[in-house]
Amino acid sequence: MTDEIRTDEKKVLSFEERSISLKIALTSITAALYVALGFISIPIGFLDIQFRIAEIVVGMCLIFPYEGLIGKVIGVFIVNLFSPLGLIDLISCVVNIPALYCIILFRGSSKLRYLGAILYANIISLYVAIILYISIGIQPVWLSFIKVLFSEVILAILGVAVFTYIDNKYILNR
Repeated sequence: MTDEIRTDEKKVLSFEERSISLKIALTSITAALYVALGFISIPIGFLDIQFRIAEIVVGMCLIFPYEGLIGKVIGVFIVNLFSPLGLIDLISCVVNIPALYCIILFRGSSKLRYLGAILYANIISLYVAIILYISIGIQPVWLSFIKVLFSEVILAILGVAVFTYIDNKYILNR
C-alpha cells in the first residue's frame, strides 16, 4: 500500500488536469531556466559558431509539453533581446514553435524522441544560417548551417537525455 501511495505521489497531472497556477509556474520555471543558462552563455551563444547551453531546456517539452514550449519561447525572446544581430533575431521565437513541436510530437517513443531533437536542431540551424546571411552577410549559408547544427544537435540530444532521465527517475509523465 505504501509503495502505491509513493508512486501516485510522483505522478504529474495531465495538462488538462493542472491548475492555471501550476501551468504558469511550470512555464515560468522553463523560461527562467532558459534565461539563466542563456545569459551564462551569451559570449558563445550567438553568430555562426555558437554553443548556447540553454538549448538543453528543449527537453522540458518531453515532460511538460505546452508549458515547456511556451516557457522556452519566452526565454528565447528575452535572451535574444541581447543578440548582436538586433531585433531581427526575435523572429526566432516564432521559429521555435514548430521546431519544439517536433520534440513534442515524438516524445511518446523512447527512440523517436531523439529524432525529434535532431529535427528541432535542423530547423533552428537553418533559421540561424539564413538570418546570419540576411543580417550580416555571413556566407556560405550551408557552412553556417553545419556549424550551428553541430552544437544544436549536441545540446538538443543532451536535453532530451537529461529530461528523459528526470522523467524516468521521478516517474513524472506516467
